Amino acid sequence: MRRIQASFVRSVEPHRALDPILPELLALCESEYGFIGEVWHDEPGVPYLRIFTMTNIAWDDASRERVERERVRGIEFRNLKTLFGAALVTAQPVIANDAPNDPRAGRGMPSGHLPLNSFLGLPLHYGGEMVGMVGLANRPGGYDTAMLERLDPMFQAVAGVIAAVQLDRQRRAAEARLSENDRRWHTNLELCGVGIVRVDPQRRFIEVNARMCELVGRPAEELLAMRADELTHPDDRAAWAAQMQPLVRGEIHHLLGEKRYLRGDGSSVWVQLALTAARDARGEFLYTVAIVSDIDQRKRAEAELRAREAQFVKLASKVPGVLLQFRIDTADRATVPYASEGMRDLFELDPEGPVRQDARLMMERVVKGQRGKVWGTLEACGRALAPWALEWEVELPLRGRRWVLGRGTPERLADGATLWHGYIDDITERKRYEEAVVAAEASVRANAAKTEFLSRMSHELRTPLNAVLGFAQLLASDPHAPLADTQRARIAHIEHAGQHLLAMIGDVLDLSRIESGSLPLSIGPVPVRKLIEDSFALVAPTARAGGVRLEVGGSASLAGLQVRADAMRLRQVLVNLLSNAIKYNRPGGRVTVAIDTALDRVSLAVTDTGFGLTPAQQAHLFEPFNRLGAERGSVDGTGLGLAITLRLVELMAGSITVHSESDRGSTFVVDLPCDDTPAPPEPAAPAAPAAPRAAAGPATLTVLYAEDNELNVELMRQLLTLRPGCALSIARNGREAIELARSAPAPQLLLIDMHLGDMSGLQVLEALRDEPALAGVPRVALSADALPQSIRAARDAGFDEYLTKPVDVERLLALLDGHGAVAPVAA
Repeated sequence: MRRIQASFVRSVEPHRALDPILPELLALCESEYGFIGEVWHDEPGVPYLRIFTMTNIAWDDASRERVERERVRGIEFRNLKTLFGAALVTAQPVIANDAPNDPRAGRGMPSGHLPLNSFLGLPLHYGGEMVGMVGLANRPGGYDTAMLERLDPMFQAVAGVIAAVQLDRQRRAAEARLSENDRRWHTNLELCGVGIVRVDPQRRFIEVNARMCELVGRPAEELLAMRADELTHPDDRAAWAAQMQPLVRGEIHHLLGEKRYLRGDGSSVWVQLALTAARDARGEFLYTVAIVSDIDQRKRAEAELRAREAQFVKLASKVPGVLLQFRIDTADRATVPYASEGMRDLFELDPEGPVRQDARLMMERVVKGQRGKVWGTLEACGRALAPWALEWEVELPLRGRRWVLGRGTPERLADGATLWHGYIDDITERKRYEEAVVAAEASVRANAAKTEFLSRMSHELRTPLNAVLGFAQLLASDPHAPLADTQRARIAHIEHAGQHLLAMIGDVLDLSRIESGSLPLSIGPVPVRKLIEDSFALVAPTARAGGVRLEVGGSASLAGLQVRADAMRLRQVLVNLLSNAIKYNRPGGRVTVAIDTALDRVSLAVTDTGFGLTPAQQAHLFEPFNRLGAERGSVDGTGLGLAITLRLVELMAGSITVHSESDRGSTFVVDLPCDDTPAPPEPAAPAAPAAPRAAAGPATLTVLYAEDNELNVELMRQLLTLRPGCALSIARNGREAIELARSAPAPQLLLIDMHLGDMSGLQVLEALRDEPALAGVPRVALSADALPQSIRAARDAGFDEYLTKPVDVERLLALLDGHGAVAPVAA
């Protein structure tokens, strides 16, 4: 033990103190090899060994290299699943006299390592803490507790040396840190951008840095021979001495103030001083440390700023409106640091009153429905540091509602607050004028755009229907090729579906009347069963083509169940919902119409297994012309169906709701009043139209037909085969129509489409108005444009008749007969 203690005293490197002890310890314990290590802990507090003293048992070049490389800083052992790891974890001695088979031995020794037959791991404690560990190996006969008890004094001495080594290491580290801190202090003192001084209780300078000397224009030697009062400007000495007293007496710990110092050249400089008093353990005042900042330029700028501020206040009081600053801190508290006198008139608030501390008083003047917009845009521009401009309304106690325009530029302050610099002006009169002009112009543009759209939509939809219904009527009416009953039934289906589509087109044209409340409705009892059957019949071909099943569900019985509605419009509603459910479904999907009743209401729920709607899509579901992105897909549509559906349902005292989940499908529920009155009998199906009789004899009527659609031209040719007495000339554009009309012989009837490729029917008519040869020649418009205003415009321009597409065959033939076609004779 004496050798152990003497070794630590003599050791130049304390962590080497145990090197000469290990061989004697091995000899005393009759052990082959061993180690003495310190217990260290990582950040989570897990113990590990750092070994500076160990038997050199390196077995190859790699292990020898590792020992030499790591021995100086200590070889770390962190694997706690070993015999010595068990001693570390338990902090108890570990004796393993059959080490290879001990379950605590872990994975065993590396290849080439000396055999480990028996092992003693002894934690070393000092002052109640585990500071180190002794590990011994391969004692003949193994280890026992008797040996531990016999050698315990020596192990305690080793623990004391390890603890002393650790304390010495900590002392050296603390001394190094102290030395480094002292070096940094003096370096920072000299390099600091502000003056730093220490002043004793007699107000003498005892330490100054280079920046302080530069600030007052005096060398350090001169300052160290002066008192602080001598350096202070005479006009500031008394006030400064009074400020210092609480700090010297210990009533305050810090002082921040401003005064003037006298420079070496006789000039003065404004400085700001941040002082702290240093005291001993008894609280006695020792000295003050002051940080001295040059604020001379700031003080001069402040004086100039005060002069300019006086000018600004005078100017702001004369400017109409409000100049103001609006501050929003990080907790969304708003204040008004400055507002000009215009605040009294524009907001009816005192600019020097409570509004300065609570800007909510201004926000309370904003019309309630607009407060969110004003605050929201202000916050958004504040986050982006973007200029802000907004018009809004205020409600004033005396002047009532006024329009104002606010503009501002944000500034981010050091504390994270946003300071707005802005101007607010009264724009009520200008706004009233602009709103009147804009409203008038918007109304004109909206009506013109709506009329143009509906006109084109009508034309584009009715043109193909003209061929569908026209050829269907020809097939049904041709006396030379009579149809079988089954064929006639199929033709009837074509005509029925075409007529329904035509009615739907009419509904599009009625959109403006729906919105204006002038759409006529025939409200009465509508049988629900027939409604569903008719609707299913109309959409069945589309469902079959898309592989979608149509089903009826719900808890209500359909027998005798009726709703109060317009039959045609309600069918239009259901067909539209069914069509959408089919179009936007999946192949092999399903569409279910479920009927339920509650009190005096009936609900029709149309559910599909399609792709569903997102919340964002549902928010815009019933907007006219908004297809919710479907316009980029392959499914056709106009975006009007649901808008018309909603309006029709509401006109029939009903409501419509939607429940949808993305990728799960949608359910549209139409709720209508129940009707218990008997439904009127259904009208009998119309008989097939009688075939027009063929005519014979020479042509008695020459017809010039102006049409740019080849299918419509072919339809007209086929129709006029029913009137052999008519000679047909075709013009495929407006210019050709004008040329043919002017050539001899002149036609006896002008049949003109209103939308030709190069010009309109109105332009063709205008070009032929003064032709002598055409005086008295009937002029007939034939067009898919069925808008009432278009028909009126054509008649006002000089057209005698206006036929709409799809063409009504019987009406067309009657028109030809009325203008001199050969009268039909019996077949």
